[in-house]
Amino acid sequence: MERTAMHKIQLNGLRWVAGTMLGASLAVATIGQQAIAEDDYEWPRYFNVITPAVGTGNHSLAVAWTTELSSQTPTRVRVLPAPNGFSRASWLNTDEGRIALMQASEYYDQMDAVDGFASRDGGPADTRAIALAMVTPWGYMVRGDSDIESIHDIGPGTRIAYAGSSAFLLVGIDALLAYLDLDHDEVELVEVGSFGANTAVVTEGRADVAITGPVAGPSYEAEASPHSIRWLELPEPAEDPEAYERYRNVNLGYVPMEVSSGAGTAHGLNMDHAFQMYHVRGDDDPDFVYHLVKWMDEAYDSFKGDFTHAHMMSMDNLKLFLEHGAMQPLHEGAIRYLEEKGGWNEAFQERQEALVELAQSRVASYQEAMALAADQGINVSPGNESWVNFWQQYREENGIAQPYGELVRALD
Repeated sequence: MERTAMHKIQLNGLRWVAGTMLGASLAVATIGQQAIAEDDYEWPRYFNVITPAVGTGNHSLAVAWTTELSSQTPTRVRVLPAPNGFSRASWLNTDEGRIALMQASEYYDQMDAVDGFASRDGGPADTRAIALAMVTPWGYMVRGDSDIESIHDIGPGTRIAYAGSSAFLLVGIDALLAYLDLDHDEVELVEVGSFGANTAVVTEGRADVAITGPVAGPSYEAEASPHSIRWLELPEPAEDPEAYERYRNVNLGYVPMEVSSGAGTAHGLNMDHAFQMYHVRGDDDPDFVYHLVKWMDEAYDSFKGDFTHAHMMSMDNLKLFLEHGAMQPLHEGAIRYLEEKGGWNEAFQERQEALVELAQSRVASYQEAMALAADQGINVSPGNESWVNFWQQYREENGIAQPYGELVRALD
C-alpha cells in the first residue's frame, strides 16, 4: 500500500509539473502569437547565422539571441561556426547562411581580395550591414610577468604570435610592425593555427606578444592563468604622428576608445575598437531584414542578459556606428526601420550612397577581372600565384590599387 500510495504521489507530482510546464509553454506561445498577430509578416521557416568558431564571444552571442528569436517567432535559426573570416565571406556568398558576422577590417580585405579572400566565392561582394553584434576592443597582449611594458619595448628578436587563419589578426601584427618600422624578418613570427592558440602561445611562454581582444573567451582564461596577462596601450597620435600614420594606413576600420568591456586587465586603456556587424547579401529581402532588425530592438530586453556581451546589441550602439562614420553600407531593410524610429538623417544617407557606389564598383571590377582571367586559363584561387598577380596588375592598370579601407576613410 505504501509503495502504491507513494507511486500515486510521484505520478501526480509529475503530472502537476508537466501541466505547469505545458501551461507556461502555452502562455509563452500565446504571448508570441499575440505579438505576431500584430504584424502579419510571414517569417522564413529557418535560416543560418554564420559566426566565428565555437568558443568565441561572437558565437556565444549568436546562440543567445537566435535562441530567443526561435522561441518567440515561427522561424528556426541555426548558428553555423566557420573556421575563419575567409569562410564566413564565402559561405554568405554561396547561401550557406543568410547572415554572417564581419567587422570593417575584414570587409576591407574582402573588397581588396587579399589573402584567402582572393577566391571566386569569397572575394568582393555587395553585402550590407543590418545590425551591430559587439563593439570589441583589440590590442596587444603580453604575459603578466613580461618585461615588455609598452609597444616601444618590442624590437628585433621579439617573438610575436602570427595567426594565419585570420586576416584581421595578421593585419594587426603588420600594423604593429609598421608603427615600429620593423620588417617581418627582424622579429620572430610564431605561426599559430587557431584563435585560441594565438593567445595560448603567450601564456605558455612560446611567444612574447599577440594581438587579441579582451572580450574573447581565451583572454578571460589567460587572465586567470598563473602569470595572468597585461595589455599594451595604443599610443596617442600626437606621441609620434608619423608612426601612428604608418600604423593606421595598415590597420583601417577601427575607432580608438577607452576599454570598458571584457577582461578587467584591459579596462581604462586606449585600444582600437571594431564595430562588428551582421551582414546579409545586398539583394536579400528588405521585409526580412526590416522585421529581424525590428525584433532585435523590441526583444532586446529578453536576450541582453543571456550572454556577457549581449547588451552591446542595442540600437544606441548601432547609432554610435553611424555617428562614428559607417564603414560598410546598410541594408535598405535596416534603413527602413531606422527611419521609422527617427534614427536616420541626410548625412547618413549621403554616406550610404557613397559606400554603396564604392562597393558595387569594386564588385564589378572583380567580376570583370575573373572573367578576363578565365579567358587566359587562369584559375581563380588564393593559392594560385598567377591569379594573385593578375588581380594586382588589373588593379594597377584600372586605377583601383589604393586599399579599399583608404577609400572609405577618405569619405570622412
